[in-house]
Amino acid sequence: MRKIALIALSGFALFFVGCSKKMPVALPSHNSTNAGLSGDVTPNNIDSNLVTDGKSSYQKGAVNDNGKYLGNDGLSKSGYKMLYFASDSYTLDDDQIKRLMSDIPKLKAQTTSGKVLIEGNCDEFGTDEYNHALGLKRAKAVKSLLISAGIDSAKIDTVSYGESNPTCTINKPACHAKNRRVEINKL
Repeated sequence: MRKIALIALSGFALFFVGCSKKMPVALPSHNSTNAGLSGDVTPNNIDSNLVTDGKSSYQKGAVNDNGKYLGNDGLSKSGYKMLYFASDSYTLDDDQIKRLMSDIPKLKAQTTSGKVLIEGNCDEFGTDEYNHALGLKRAKAVKSLLISAGIDSAKIDTVSYGESNPTCTINKPACHAKNRRVEINKL
């Protein structure tokens, strides 16, 4: 009996080791002893700290302690606001729910005659399989909020691009955070 338990425990441990993910780079500290010295920003002065490499852009240091992008920029191809998530999360914070709710009138108008596609995206940290699943959970979380706001579920499709569709490719924490997003587009 002990041999079976040991084998089961070993298999369980191997499963989790095999599903481990790459660890993200350390996020900047937001305490008062280094405020202003490490590029930290507050939501009030984010726009003055835009960083770009000609292809990608992000707000320098605009990441909270959970790894969520704090910028208020970002629109999908269809003009809907992008929604940002904390690292390793598919829960929308209150500020992102407000962003989504401000687009509800446009989304309701779109879904009277057409459909929308909710696209879940992740940063590059984690396995492809993990990021695909997380992107899908993010898309489904947004779909659930749209349904609760009165949009017909038959008018909403979801897809996950995992880490394969980055909006920012600069190797900085705020850029990685900007890739943890959901985009809503017309179908």
